[in-house]
Amino acid sequence: MRKSLLILLFTTVLVLPVFAADQGTMEAGVKAGIPLAQQTRLDGFGYEDYDMKTTCSVGADFFYYLDYNVAVGLGVDHIFNSKLKYAPGEPKDKIGYTNIYFQIKYNFDFDDYGYNNIYPIFQLGYGILHADWDLRNDPPGASVENANGVYWGIGVGTTIARYFIMELIYSFNYGSAEFTGCAGPHPDFEYDISTYSFKFNVGFKFDFC
Repeated sequence: MRKSLLILLFTTVLVLPVFAADQGTMEAGVKAGIPLAQQTRLDGFGYEDYDMKTTCSVGADFFYYLDYNVAVGLGVDHIFNSKLKYAPGEPKDKIGYTNIYFQIKYNFDFDDYGYNNIYPIFQLGYGILHADWDLRNDPPGASVENANGVYWGIGVGTTIARYFIMELIYSFNYGSAEFTGCAGPHPDFEYDISTYSFKFNVGFKFDFC
């Protein structure tokens, strides 16, 4: 499943620009973001929800316009590691993701030239988990193996003066982590990891043929 998704993403990267170049309807952009709210659920021995400290993200988008309003494309977004807000004195675990995804948006234009608009956007893809687990209090040789999972996001954006973008995106990441040789009554265990985020993006886009 994961290999098939990556192969499909890679194929789309190669094929979409060919069609777009022929039509002259490509758009690319860069963006930076700040999660306004971010929470992670660790599901192992039961589950616990944890708020996360403020972090930031950087990303890039590519779109091909099927017509004047509808665009499909690809994106990548790197969310830097953020600490889970445990009780004082507990481990300082950090979680972040690099998301690669398909996306689609529909532009509602405010004028005839597309200088100002609002667009709903939907994203679906693959999230690479890059957690940093605090094993200082565990025996030597304790280790963690992270596993990646699905990513999706849904939100709304606007283009101002044609080139500047702002977005609000609600997103979900799933991953897991397998712990081996740790301290406590369960030296070997696994967490299912679900991260929810409400993020504000700002960026710059440009059109090219």
